Amino acid sequence: MTILNRLFKNIDNRTAVARKNILFSFSLKGISIIISFLLVPLTIDYLDVNEYGIWLTLSSLLIWINFFDIGLSNGLRNKLAESLAEKDYLLARKYVSTAFILLSIIMFVFFILFFIANKFLYWDKILNTDISQRETLNNLVLIVFAFFCLQFVFKTVGTILIANQQPAYNDLLNVLGNLLSLIIIYIFTKTSRPGSLSGVAITFSASPLLVFVLAYFVLFYGKYSYLRPTFSFVDFKYTKTLMGLGVQFFIIQLAVCIVVYSSTNIILTQLFGGESVTQYNIAYKYFNVLSMIYIIIITPFWTAATDAYIKKDLDWIFISLKKLIRIYLLSIPITFIMILFSNIFYKLWVGDKVIIPLSLSIAVAIYILLFNWSNTFIYFINGIGKIKLQLYTTVIVAILYIPVAIIAGKMFGVTGVVIASSLSLLPTSILMPIQCKKLYSGKANGIWNK
Repeated sequence: MTILNRLFKNIDNRTAVARKNILFSFSLKGISIIISFLLVPLTIDYLDVNEYGIWLTLSSLLIWINFFDIGLSNGLRNKLAESLAEKDYLLARKYVSTAFILLSIIMFVFFILFFIANKFLYWDKILNTDISQRETLNNLVLIVFAFFCLQFVFKTVGTILIANQQPAYNDLLNVLGNLLSLIIIYIFTKTSRPGSLSGVAITFSASPLLVFVLAYFVLFYGKYSYLRPTFSFVDFKYTKTLMGLGVQFFIIQLAVCIVVYSSTNIILTQLFGGESVTQYNIAYKYFNVLSMIYIIIITPFWTAATDAYIKKDLDWIFISLKKLIRIYLLSIPITFIMILFSNIFYKLWVGDKVIIPLSLSIAVAIYILLFNWSNTFIYFINGIGKIKLQLYTTVIVAILYIPVAIIAGKMFGVTGVVIASSLSLLPTSILMPIQCKKLYSGKANGIWNK
């Protein structure tokens, strides 16, 4: 915290808000990390290594739901931040109301389509498990999908908190959801044996939903009543405004989702089975602590960058970027230390149930470093909406990723698939810093300024 205080000394009001969120989020993320680490051995013990891998693969597939809004959430985030910066609260409420009803319609349509499609899907084959589980898995996936759809609509509350430059409160909601999951899984371990994959899946998908539903009523009938979504404020003429930039965000996020989440787990499952997914995700959770911490620091700067850009305060953006780069550089030696102690940590964490090669740990660590570096610049670029270059780059990478990951996996095993993930981040790691420099020096032209 001393380092952060030094980096943000003599600060303006916009940075002060960001720092308060960062400091509050650090406390919350510390709790979240502890919960996350406790959940892994607890869940593995309750199920087994293979079934836990099946759940991880299934949940990574369902994460795709987060991108079915066609970018509406990010479109709302930027447009709401703009209207609040200009103190146009009537327009802000129209944005919220319109986005909320659009999300509800989209999720309803997707659930009906999935309900029909699910009858023709063989989840035992998709998850590379025993055919005797087909009917159980098909029913379970449908139930979990319904929870994810509802959760997605009510997570709009978190988007509004972030647009109000209060991402720490969104983090609090996520922590409460995870804490509820931990409590229920712990109760299962004491009262329900053998382990139930269905129980775990429903717990992890229903707990966050409950928290966001409660938050919806607490916030919209309290402090944020002036933004409460109502039918009378729904105005579909703002659909294009919300989705214009939002569609580009949607394509970018969909491409990133293909690389980061679903495809990696599916490829591992198909090539090496559920146990490999567990190996990869344990290593990822360990090193992802760095990413979680770093995201805490940079998240407030997305909306703050929108505010600064609207007010033509480019100097603030440039100075903030320099400070964030210094923080990023501090993470490199920490990552090296984490690699050195990784095997010791894994043994203390999950015991001998899962063996993770050092090469896999190194590959995941490199991936996290590249991910954090590119996000340093992407968050500022997203804040001002100049995302065409990022859009084209991520789409090309997504197209190439799957065949490259399969080839690398066959050549180098589980580590090869992760190496392919790291390679996928190289283009944005190189291009985004260049674009930021051009934008904030006033020299951006063509694709660099779109």
